[in-house]
Amino acid sequence: MQPPPAGETSAPGAIGRLAALGIVLVTNAIPVFGVLRLGWSVTNVLVMYWLENLLVAVFTCLRIATHRRLTHKRGHWRSGQLGSSSNGKPSKGGLLGEYATVAFVFTLAHGLFVAVIALLFASRHPQDPLWRFSWDAFRQGALMLSLALAAGFVADLPGMRSRSFAWIKAQVQQRIGRVLVLHLAIIFGMAAMAATDSPLGILYVLIGLKALWDVALTRVVAAPVPGQPPRWLLKLGDRLGKDKGGAAAMAEQWKAGIEAAGRQAIEDEQVVRA
Repeated sequence: MQPPPAGETSAPGAIGRLAALGIVLVTNAIPVFGVLRLGWSVTNVLVMYWLENLLVAVFTCLRIATHRRLTHKRGHWRSGQLGSSSNGKPSKGGLLGEYATVAFVFTLAHGLFVAVIALLFASRHPQDPLWRFSWDAFRQGALMLSLALAAGFVADLPGMRSRSFAWIKAQVQQRIGRVLVLHLAIIFGMAAMAATDSPLGILYVLIGLKALWDVALTRVVAAPVPGQPPRWLLKLGDRLGKDKGGAAAMAEQWKAGIEAAGRQAIEDEQVVRA
């Protein structure tokens, strides 16, 4: 028995990909529309990017909880699905608990950093509307982002029951990677703006890079792990691990890891009932 092949139940079809692409384009158009048409400041856009991460975490938790309730896949209750650990042991709480802990702790901590930097920008440029934070603009952006992301969640619902655990796990892993990249973009973007006092050019670069990254993620398909380690890794094993069996031992460990992952993937797809 083999785990579900990529491209079947582990991934959405063409309609699902088009819907995902549409949501990505809409969410990335919101800050551009806000700056050009609604007069949002650079500070508001950067805070909006942080808010988007927070809302993505909320809707990802809803996806996990919905998929778990509809499918009862065993993988939802297995510890350490995302590789995080506590005191040297795999994190408990299943996929939902593990993701929520990582996403919300990281995002809320980063929110404090964003708030401090936003206040510094406003204090350095008290008369410049490009740097001034507006609660009205924040509410506008929050509403638009919430509607766009809610539409993406609703678009996923019809096929949720038939999708594999591998699909939801891949969705979660993508969102964790996206959150980390966006946090780094905010940090370096804020640093560049503070150093140059020239916000708009850098802001548009950030918006463009974020949009390209998000679009690329809608096309990502996980590649199968090769049955043997790459040659360069085997050579490295011979050089650095001769006393532990060298390349031959590394190849055996690689094979054992693939077999264990395959067994685990099969177990994850089993249906359990409370």
